[in-house]
Amino acid sequence: LYLGVEQGFLRFFTPEGKLVPRPEEIAEQAEEKAEQATHRAEQAEERAERLAAKLRSLNIDPETI
Repeated sequence: LYLGVEQGFLRFFTPEGKLVPRPEEIAEQAEEKAEQATHRAEQAEERAERLAAKLRSLNIDPETI
C-alpha cells in the first residue's frame, strides 16, 4: 500500500494507484446496494401483482398456472 493525498485527505492507494476505500465508504456502498436490491424486489412484486390482476380479469387463476 502507498500513502497519498486525495481531496485534501491522507489516503491509502494500491500499487496500481487505485484508492483503497475506508470502512465507512465500504459500509455506505453495501447499504446502497441493499437499498437497490430492496427497490428491485419491490418493483418485481408490484409487476407480479399487476400481471396477476390482468390474468384474473381474463378469468385465469394465476395460482393454477
